[in-house]
Amino acid sequence: MAHAQHHSEVQRSGQAPVPPPPTTPPATPARAGQVVTWNPWIVRGAVLGLALLLVLAFSTRWNRWVGSAGRQWTNDAYLQADVTPIAAQVSGTVTAVPVGDFQRVRAGDTLAEIADADYRARVAQAEGAVAAAKAAIAVLDSQKRTQQTQLDQAQANLKGLEAEAWRTRLERERQGALIDERLAGTPQAYQQAEAAERRAAAALEAGHAQIEQEKARIEGLEAQRRQAEATLAQQEAALTLARINLGYTRITAPADGVLGHRQVRVGQYVAPGTQVVTLVPLPDVWVVANYKETQLTHMRPGQPAAVRVDAFPGTELRGRVVAYAPATGSQFALLPPENATGNFTKIVQRIPVKILLDQPNPLVDRLRPGMSVEATVDTSAPEPTGGAAQ
Repeated sequence: MAHAQHHSEVQRSGQAPVPPPPTTPPATPARAGQVVTWNPWIVRGAVLGLALLLVLAFSTRWNRWVGSAGRQWTNDAYLQADVTPIAAQVSGTVTAVPVGDFQRVRAGDTLAEIADADYRARVAQAEGAVAAAKAAIAVLDSQKRTQQTQLDQAQANLKGLEAEAWRTRLERERQGALIDERLAGTPQAYQQAEAAERRAAAALEAGHAQIEQEKARIEGLEAQRRQAEATLAQQEAALTLARINLGYTRITAPADGVLGHRQVRVGQYVAPGTQVVTLVPLPDVWVVANYKETQLTHMRPGQPAAVRVDAFPGTELRGRVVAYAPATGSQFALLPPENATGNFTKIVQRIPVKILLDQPNPLVDRLRPGMSVEATVDTSAPEPTGGAAQ
């Protein structure tokens, strides 16, 4: 009825009819067991928000999570040892190579021999030069003794000349007194006494000069002896060098270990620096594990480590951290990175960590440098007091 009345009022007013407002059907309550459906936009927004929260958490706290882990693991690790290239130190022809490839040797064992005839001749030549220098010194010593004898003789003669000068002076004075007293003196006798005094004085001066000359000769001989001693020291050094070079003709192992491939053969000519063989002092090996910088937060020298060698997966070796490198691996590269120019992309760096294996271990005779390993350091272990230094 209301609708009809409204329609009649619209007709009387002369206006277009207005449709009645839509009616909303009454909400029916969800029945028990009926699935409630969520608005898809709400679901998508919730998933996106959760993803953003996870990304934010990972980007801001990932390094802290990694560094705070109690066991730090890496498979970027390898066994290493002191691999020593052994080279020739003198030139010559190889006359013997008494060892084979991969042979175990002990310190002092002969690895190769070089023809030594030339070096023996040089030793003999140097020995002759040393003997000649010693003989020259002996000659100078003999000359000095002779010269010292002549000096002693000149000093003795000087005493006689001094006595003669004293006697002639007294004779002249006596003859002068006789003339003055007009007793028995004559001018001729006085003149003779005066001439004798002058001759004695001249002889005395000559005696002094002779002594100075003999002293100068002795000083000259002493200077020559010092020069001869320097020559002797030079010749002895040359002899020592010749003997050292002779010893270099026999190449020996500097330590116990295992040899690599031989690089020379009998009859081959080698020069100083020519590599003969490589020596690995087995079983002295250790682990170098390249950990990410974010894994070193709580890592300290002395902490225990577990090592698994890829070649022996069923065996776990024990060890401890002894040190880590003073810089990242990139700093030791031939061309270190320069991040002050151009665009920058942050990359996590790695730092080598040295792990020393406990001895004895079940693989002591089977480990070789270069083997791949997996290393795990227990950073939750208490920090050692007075332990290894970095």
